[in-house]
Amino acid sequence: MPKYAKPKSKEPVKKRSMTPWLIGAGVFFVLLLVLIVITNNRGSRIEPIALPDMPAEWINRNVMGNPDAVVTVQTWEDFLCPACQQWGPRVRVNLINDYIKNGKVKMEFHHFPLPSHAPGSEMGAMAAECAADQNAFWPYHDRLFQEAEQGGQSALQLERLVSYAKDMGLDDKEFLQCMTSQKYRDAVTASVTEATALGLDSTPSVLINGRVMENPFDYNALKTEIDRLLEAANAGS
Repeated sequence: MPKYAKPKSKEPVKKRSMTPWLIGAGVFFVLLLVLIVITNNRGSRIEPIALPDMPAEWINRNVMGNPDAVVTVQTWEDFLCPACQQWGPRVRVNLINDYIKNGKVKMEFHHFPLPSHAPGSEMGAMAAECAADQNAFWPYHDRLFQEAEQGGQSALQLERLVSYAKDMGLDDKEFLQCMTSQKYRDAVTASVTEATALGLDSTPSVLINGRVMENPFDYNALKTEIDRLLEAANAGS
C-alpha cells in the first residue's frame, strides 16, 4: 500500500493581543488627565495677598491695622477649610483696601481648627503662631492657605511646614524648635474654646465689633455694618 505522508498539523494561529495597545492608550489618557488637572489647579491657585504699606506698629502678630481703630473685624478660620481658603482673596483683600490701610478698621485672625480637619488644621494653627514669633504671621498665613488649597493634609505636615518657613527666609531651626515643643498648642486650644463660647460652629466666622455676621462672603453686608459703626463713632465724637 502506498504510504501517505501524514498531513502537517496546522500551527495554531496566534491571536495578536490588544492588551499592550490598550495599556499604552490607558496610560496616555491618564497622563493627559493629570496634566489637565494640574493646569487647571495652577490657574486657580490662591495667590498671597500683599500687605498694604502701613506703619510697623500696625502689624502685631495676628492683628493688622490701626490699634486705635474703632471697628474691629475678627475672623475665626481653619487653614484646611475650603471656604476659608477663598474668603481671603474674595473678601479680606477688599477690607484691606477699603478700611484697614486707611486706619479705620483693624483685623484679628483667630484659630478655629475643626476636628474634621485634624491633625493638619491644628498643626497649621501652631505653625502660624511660630511664624508670628519671627514677625511673619500674615505672609505665612497666606502661604498656608495657598499650600493647603493644593495639597490638603499632606501640605500641613511638620516637614512641609518647616520648609515653608525656610523658603520665606525665617530661621528654620528656631521654627522647628517652636513646633516640636508644641509651644502654642494651649493657645490654639484656648482659641477653639473661645470660639465655642461665642456660639461659633463653622468657618470662616466673621464678627464685627462682637456681632456675628450671617454671611461672611456678603461684602456689602459687612461694609454696611462697618459704615454704620464708623458713622456712629463720628457722631459721638
